[in-house]
Amino acid sequence: MRAAHVTDPAARPQNHEDASMNMIQIVRGALAVALLAGCGGAFAQDAQGAPSVDSIINSLKAESTEQAQGQTRALRPGAAAMATTAPPSVAKPAKAASINMQINFDFNSDRISGSSEQTMATLAKALVSPQLENRSFTVIGHTDAKGSAGYNKALSDRRAAAVRSYLMEHGVSSARLRAVGKGESQLLNANDPEAGENRRVEIMATGG
Repeated sequence: MRAAHVTDPAARPQNHEDASMNMIQIVRGALAVALLAGCGGAFAQDAQGAPSVDSIINSLKAESTEQAQGQTRALRPGAAAMATTAPPSVAKPAKAASINMQINFDFNSDRISGSSEQTMATLAKALVSPQLENRSFTVIGHTDAKGSAGYNKALSDRRAAAVRSYLMEHGVSSARLRAVGKGESQLLNANDPEAGENRRVEIMATGG
């Protein structure tokens, strides 16, 4: 009599479990790749949500200008002999660039809040980088529209000066820094004059 082939019942759940685990690992791997691909831009910020050194540098660095050299390219086939020397290019001054920073201050004060220490340290590190060494910076203080215009202007002056002082204490030359307050005159969100995003410090880079 031919022996019947008996399958161990305990093996089936194990095989099913192994297959399920393999499928879970594959799905997890696919999700990880998708998340990395979809969130690439988010890595410009640190874990606390503050701008990174690189993102600040890229926002404030001078634009590179292409200078034409040699001869102009002939537009017609066989017209190479008619190529002319390009006129000397004139270097244009670098455009101003700016970035808005959410820097927190104590209530009705020009004292920088401890919650913004990492943001300030990152900003100082960016401004002393070799990529920005030829640029000068204006620290511009802004407030919301709560309170009188005169009070807000004075408060923004003091807060801009506080940021300038911090940057000087952390290696940025005073000759490269100036501070000015705009009060509530340049609201970022004019539809909501008292919105938090209006209370900010703007860094404008010039020269270089």
